[in-house]
Amino acid sequence: MTDKTPKRPTNSSNTVPESPAAASPQKNLTGLPRVVRDLVADVYNNIQKWNDLHIKGANIVKQVASLKSNNPKDFSLDLEEFMNELYTTVQALRHYKDALLSFTSQMKALPKLQKESEQLFISLSARSMSNLVEEISKAYEAEFGVKELVLENIAHSKNKDEAMFLAALWTYQHKIPDKNNQISKKNPINLFQKQSECSHVSCY
Repeated sequence: MTDKTPKRPTNSSNTVPESPAAASPQKNLTGLPRVVRDLVADVYNNIQKWNDLHIKGANIVKQVASLKSNNPKDFSLDLEEFMNELYTTVQALRHYKDALLSFTSQMKALPKLQKESEQLFISLSARSMSNLVEEISKAYEAEFGVKELVLENIAHSKNKDEAMFLAALWTYQHKIPDKNNQISKKNPINLFQKQSECSHVSCY
């Protein structure tokens, strides 16, 4: 008698359970919380673009400082080309500086739209967000003034020390506090990723 391997019984009722994540998808923010999140995203993105231009400008002023250090009377075509590039960079920075000021104006209007009894976010109110964005925009506005100062003077540096000082002035962005630099390095949209951080009725 030949032994037969018993067949495994089939059970059509065995199904893979649905993922809890798929069963409860994250809801999108709406209303005032959505407006705040979008404005913060705009601020963050503008700062990243500012940083790209800042680095580009730092490389340019380094080249200019090198030319002026070797010969303070250098007004060559190379210097003219570098200064044209620096001028274009500063004008691009002006756009992002103005955009940050515009975002500040928009953010200042938000506390007026929020009812006193209405809590926007557990950790941040509309007013605190407005104050933070205003602080950031003022810092970048002040730093833009430094960029203009460097643009207007570095090509006319009288000696190596003056040229190197102006190049360092551009590079270190001393008008932007360290805490603002830290904010710009972290995507603030992460503040809004967890719905539990929002107490607004439209978040649920």
